[in-house]
Amino acid sequence: MAVKLPRVPEKVEQQHIVQLLRTIGGRVWVLGTKRRRNDFHGTMQTPGVPDVLAFLPVRAEPGRFVFVWIECKARGGRLRPEQAQFQALCDAAAVAHVVGDLDTVIAWLVLHGHVQADQFPHYRQPQTGAATP
Repeated sequence: MAVKLPRVPEKVEQQHIVQLLRTIGGRVWVLGTKRRRNDFHGTMQTPGVPDVLAFLPVRAEPGRFVFVWIECKARGGRLRPEQAQFQALCDAAAVAHVVGDLDTVIAWLVLHGHVQADQFPHYRQPQTGAATP
């Protein structure tokens, strides 16, 4: 019998993702935040721009970094049309773009050699045979 996990809010997923990226030496900028209604401080983020951008160190080549955009989503979250368009442009330009929760980001980091799966608890390790993000 499968255990149904509680849904973690997107804001919390984002905090966990940022913490993980910084822990592995990433330089991280958070762009996506929710603001109170009418609280724009004179600026407004362009629709579709992902929540996080990061430069991640390449383990095999000290001093070299990989650039990645991350659109944080709670489990079951979907891209809005402008977010899907941004993702498509990243794909066309061969720019790394990850969409999902902490587990999705961990799977991407493992797949691209930034971390090893056994660095995480068993319930966070990417499933073998699962679709690659």
